[in-house]
Amino acid sequence: MSFTPGELLFYGGIAGMVLVIIVSIIVFIVLAGSRKRLRRKLDDEYGEN
Repeated sequence: MSFTPGELLFYGGIAGMVLVIIVSIIVFIVLAGSRKRLRRKLDDEYGEN
């Protein structure tokens, strides 16, 4: 089964978009957790607004 260059670009683009979406979700989750820890630490040190 051989792909034409156009098919490679098409399916490669789809695979690339899926990969970017997965990485974006992982980064969002990590940054959300980091934000919660930082906010908790700042509230402990400086008090709440």
